[in-house]
Amino acid sequence: MGEKQFEAISRKEKIAYGTGDVACNIVFALTTSLLLYFYTNVVHVNVFTVGIIMMVSRIFDGVSDVLIGFLIDRTKSRYGKARVWILWMMFPYGLSAVLLFTVPQAAQWVQAIYIFITYNFCTTVVYTALNLPYATLASLITRDVNQRASINLYRTGMSAIGNLAITSITFPLVSALGDTQQAWVAVSILYALLAVLLLWFCFRHCHERVHLPTGQRDGQTIPLLQKLRLILTNRYFVLFFLLSIALSLYEAITGSCTAYYAQYILHNRNLTGAFASFEAIPQIIAVLLLSPFIYRFGKRNVAFVGALIASVGVASQFLAPDNLTLALFACVLRGIGKGCFRGVKYSMLSDIIEYGNWKTGVRLEGMIVSTTTAGQKFGSGITTAAISLLLDLAGFAGNDAIPASAQSMIAYIYIGGNLLAWVMIALLLILYRLDKYYPEIMADLAERESANAHSQQNTSC
Repeated sequence: MGEKQFEAISRKEKIAYGTGDVACNIVFALTTSLLLYFYTNVVHVNVFTVGIIMMVSRIFDGVSDVLIGFLIDRTKSRYGKARVWILWMMFPYGLSAVLLFTVPQAAQWVQAIYIFITYNFCTTVVYTALNLPYATLASLITRDVNQRASINLYRTGMSAIGNLAITSITFPLVSALGDTQQAWVAVSILYALLAVLLLWFCFRHCHERVHLPTGQRDGQTIPLLQKLRLILTNRYFVLFFLLSIALSLYEAITGSCTAYYAQYILHNRNLTGAFASFEAIPQIIAVLLLSPFIYRFGKRNVAFVGALIASVGVASQFLAPDNLTLALFACVLRGIGKGCFRGVKYSMLSDIIEYGNWKTGVRLEGMIVSTTTAGQKFGSGITTAAISLLLDLAGFAGNDAIPASAQSMIAYIYIGGNLLAWVMIALLLILYRLDKYYPEIMADLAERESANAHSQQNTSC
């Protein structure tokens, strides 16, 4: 194996990689945590209409993930095959974020069409074409398992900071600017400019060192459908795919319902920021403290303990759903659990890419990352649609006062749905055993690649 693939990564480059996820979290936080509230409570689009749009869009989004993953594996440029996409997409990304909030004051069907177009432009096209290459970049910066773990800890910790900032300050900023749709547009422009600057820093200071043939066997490019079949033979990919769906269930519920829970159960919309803080700060602290535990106990065990902690926190809210202290306590335990799981999630995915290469003889970074995120988006879309349908059936209309049935439904979804998600994550992690075999797999890959290199040298002679 090439020595550059295993060289030490500077702290500056790790920070630069982390800033990329801070930028990506600007749109992610907006679309998962605040956009449903904006559509229903600011521009007053029917909640079920919005849910259907998001569900259908997520199906398109999942398909675009697979296509972008296919294109990443075929990309060749002076900046590599993943990093260059950050350069291409940074300006469209900023524009698409602003367009989400410029919904015209028109008939409901006009607004629905506008939302469908701009939501898909942002999430299906631009965000996918930015975030997938960004996620793939981690496996191309280094192949050293410890360096990868460190890089992804920077990513996880910094993304939590970005998510915290967006969810904590958006409502106060909007209120300070007049609490109108124009205020939301102004805030989105500010976020877009910040995102573009962060993406430029990420692009400028990250470098691809892993240059191995992708999507090829014996020098021949493998067709798309055969790549998908190869991915499905990777049992750890299938397991990770299901884990991603479970995580998307949690994130969709928390994102869609937190503002509603704060406003209608605890009667203070601005508590949305407090919830974000009480979850994100423990998550960041957990990520900062995680490295020695990963090295000592392994990724799976750290994530499993985190899932159990989060489950306990969520379950405690059943004791008193309208108790603020208990809600904040649950946020703290969820944050610890999320930090443990997300702190190892991305390095687990890089390990799964290496496992697939070892098992099939074909390296498929872009396809594995994109197919995983496709499942996550399908899960998110279905969850958001289900939430919207349940709220609509319960009589929710986005007004200042809602019926008791809608209040009860918000509490059931917010608590029961989150508990289901974390229990699923814990059960799936029991089946993950790649940590145990990973050193042997990497040693075997090193022997194969060394033998192939010698064979090619002899052939050229």
